[in-house]
Amino acid sequence: MPSPHRSAAGRLLLDTHPAGLLLRDARLAIGLAAAGIAVYPHLPNAALVVAMCAPLVLRRAYPWAALAAVTVAAVVHVVVLADSTLSVVAVPVVVHSLARWSRIGAARAALAVALIGAVVGPARWLTGRPESPTLRDWVTSIAGSGAVVVAAYVAGRRAREREELRERRDRERAERQRLALAEHERAVQAAAAEERTAVAREVHDIVAHSLSVIAVQAEGGRALTARSPQRAPEILETIAETAREALGDLRELVAMLRGDGPAAAGRPEASYRPAPGIGDIDELVSRLDGRVRLRVVGNRRQVGPVAGMTVYRLLQESLTNVLRHAGPDAAVDVRLDIGERAIDLVVRDDGYGAASAADGRGTGLAAMRERVQMHDGTLTAGPRAGGGFEVHAVLPAHRATGSAGG
Repeated sequence: MPSPHRSAAGRLLLDTHPAGLLLRDARLAIGLAAAGIAVYPHLPNAALVVAMCAPLVLRRAYPWAALAAVTVAAVVHVVVLADSTLSVVAVPVVVHSLARWSRIGAARAALAVALIGAVVGPARWLTGRPESPTLRDWVTSIAGSGAVVVAAYVAGRRAREREELRERRDRERAERQRLALAEHERAVQAAAAEERTAVAREVHDIVAHSLSVIAVQAEGGRALTARSPQRAPEILETIAETAREALGDLRELVAMLRGDGPAAAGRPEASYRPAPGIGDIDELVSRLDGRVRLRVVGNRRQVGPVAGMTVYRLLQESLTNVLRHAGPDAAVDVRLDIGERAIDLVVRDDGYGAASAADGRGTGLAAMRERVQMHDGTLTAGPRAGGGFEVHAVLPAHRATGSAGG
């Protein structure tokens, strides 16, 4: 890797620098011209040698122009000079240049011109000798010249193929990196969307249920206190306790999202309080003042904490929908069967039925389906034929149960 402290003069000599490449080609042209002039030092022969070597300076930037100039100079060289000079090396050099930096058509055209010169040049110089050339002289001169031209062409094409292969690999590597980066960004976005959905689900479960309980207690309490004023403190205490619990849950959730400690949530014990589970459904049901009949079959301790929280949230959301949509006189039957193969939860009410299918914009039922799908379970919800509404959730036991007690 080039040093960042390399001098400006040193950077000019790098193979990748345009000026450095021009200097290299200029040195090649000057070296060949000097060798040719050493054999023919006098004008106009020396000028002809220079004319053949000078176009090599342009062999990278303008290979076609270099080929044309060298071809014209070579024709004059063959006509004027009685013997070849070192400057004829310019021909295979130009062929190599077109083979490496031009398209295949231009490279083949240069090869054809050079092969013609490989025959015409030796023939001119052999016939100009005082002694008659032998067959060996003809074969050696023409075959040797042609072999040099072909070798220059093959070397140029091989170098071009290597560069194209390297460029293709670089493009493929860059494309793989781009795809990997795009996949990483999609994964990050998907994780963020999933996290937002989970947070929205938790906030909905906490707020919707608590506010529904508060609303029911407040509406029922207004009629009850009119008949029994002495029960007003009891009703207000229920409302206050429900509000405090909802507020505490929200503070704990916000503190978790912020990454703060328990003190920031305003509740030092918040981070140590277990998530609600199977063992909390009795307290959840008791909030509805006898409107819910609960039946549990099976061993609750068989249900793990994750599945237990899912059952709790499903029941909480179902009861929230009853409070909101089933009507003030609706009764609820809850059956929870904990079996060896599955956990079966059924929540039925005898309320308004179809009206309870809607939960605002449908976020409640959508959140329930998401929770059940996390366990590879199934959820059905809809009006009952005889009136009312039913929610039926099934969680497979291989995903839902565990050794943890609920």
